Amino acid sequence: MPSDQATWLIAVPDDSDAIGLEHNLRTKLVQSKILSRENVAELEVPGLKTGTLDLLITLSEELPKHDHTFTQVTAKIVDTLRNLLNNDPARLGQHTLVDERTVDEYLLGGWKWNTGKYPVARGLRELVDGLVKEMNSIDAVTKAKLNAYNLAKGSLVQMQRKKTGNLAVRSLAEVVSKDDFIPESEYMETLMVAVP
Repeated sequence: MPSDQATWLIAVPDDSDAIGLEHNLRTKLVQSKILSRENVAELEVPGLKTGTLDLLITLSEELPKHDHTFTQVTAKIVDTLRNLLNNDPARLGQHTLVDERTVDEYLLGGWKWNTGKYPVARGLRELVDGLVKEMNSIDAVTKAKLNAYNLAKGSLVQMQRKKTGNLAVRSLAEVVSKDDFIPESEYMETLMVAVP
């Protein structure tokens, strides 16, 4: 069963048999109180260059794998943000926006195919490869930023421990002065010991 965060996309053929189908579907969903009228929208996907049947079969086998990978990357990014923001839903909502809108507003509020970024003249293979490349890039950038953040956080914690920790981890430079040492002696050596 999908989560309450899931979005369902229902594909309908774009021919004379489908005229009014979206309106009928919306009416039935609203009447049965499954969804409110605002939660149903038509997403117009332009006609794409499909290619050969062999290509379509190959893509139909690959797409579930890509979908799973995309879902994992997205979930990982949201989980990372959730942890960084201390599980604050209001702050998380500010960081999980698409074009400065929530995901629901983006999808249901007049979504349009981005022909500049994903030209319709390209074949399906090129579009899928472009999306996979873009998602891999997003994943790599996220991992790099998270690693940099963790390194900076680790350095900060280490610096704080050196300043506020006990004498076993703290620098003795601010505790011991030059006068505490015995000048060079042939028989004596100064040794500092921190006892917990």
